[in-house]
Amino acid sequence: MLELKSFFLAYIRSRSRFFAFILSLTGLLFLFEILFDKQGPYFNYFFFLSTFLTFLFLVFDFLIELQRYRKELLYGERKAKSPMEVLLTEKLEKSESELYQKKSDAENRYNDLVDYYTLWVHQIKTPIAASKLLVSEVADRQLKQQLEQEIFKIDSYTNLVLQYLRLESFHDDLVLKKENIEDLVKEVIRKYAIFFIQKGLSVDLHDLDRRIVTDKKWLLVVIEQILSNSLKYTNEGGVEIYMEGSDLCIKDTGIGIKNSDRLRVFERGFSGYNGRMTQQSSGLGLYLTQKISQELGHQIQIESELGQGTTVRIKFSEVNLLIE
Repeated sequence: MLELKSFFLAYIRSRSRFFAFILSLTGLLFLFEILFDKQGPYFNYFFFLSTFLTFLFLVFDFLIELQRYRKELLYGERKAKSPMEVLLTEKLEKSESELYQKKSDAENRYNDLVDYYTLWVHQIKTPIAASKLLVSEVADRQLKQQLEQEIFKIDSYTNLVLQYLRLESFHDDLVLKKENIEDLVKEVIRKYAIFFIQKGLSVDLHDLDRRIVTDKKWLLVVIEQILSNSLKYTNEGGVEIYMEGSDLCIKDTGIGIKNSDRLRVFERGFSGYNGRMTQQSSGLGLYLTQKISQELGHQIQIESELGQGTTVRIKFSEVNLLIE
């Protein structure tokens, strides 16, 4: 209805001179009829016939223009009639062609960049795996643990890059089904066990026997990034993970987050006071976490005070999702 109204107004504007001529002619005929009483029946016949034919012409012209408008709107088909329309059509088609070419070039450059970094990530996995094998031969236990921890960080950062690149094709391999929260959390805890041991931190898991609809691979990325942040900024105490209603809560006893930073932690590239102080933040982890959560229909909330630890809530909203 709104499109039809817009077309009608545009049509009136495009035929403004014609309508002005018709109105002027009608005015003159009425004036002629008033000034001269004896015009005869032929004048009246001519007047009404002209009015009727003009009305038919306007209806026919309106329908033709409406059809052209719909073809242009739906299929991009346009056919210029006047010299001005020919000029504007040529300019529009040239502009569209240039815009399409620029978009195509930008997409090709982006795809090349993605292919390069994807290849780089897969290639860097080989020296990482080799480094793990070499470290396993180190006799000094403390040195071995430190090296294992650093290699784990390198591996995690390369995975972070790969996951960031895969965001563009997020829905290509999305598999939604019911998953047990406790199983997912324990899988991540086992992966990060070396950091709990090295730092002497405790881990408390409770009330996790819940099932939610999600994608296992991507939710594991979310939990892993949050836990990684907790371990990064927690030097004593530990981490508590539990379900509260429909929220998965990951609570730590770390250094907390400044109030001025809390509203910006999900921005891409933002490291904040903690990141600048420890030189350990890439500014991608929480950004990636937020993006993935939004795609999955989940929400992330952070409750924190400087020096009082941090609680991250993953809110599993009840949404209509396609289950495999």
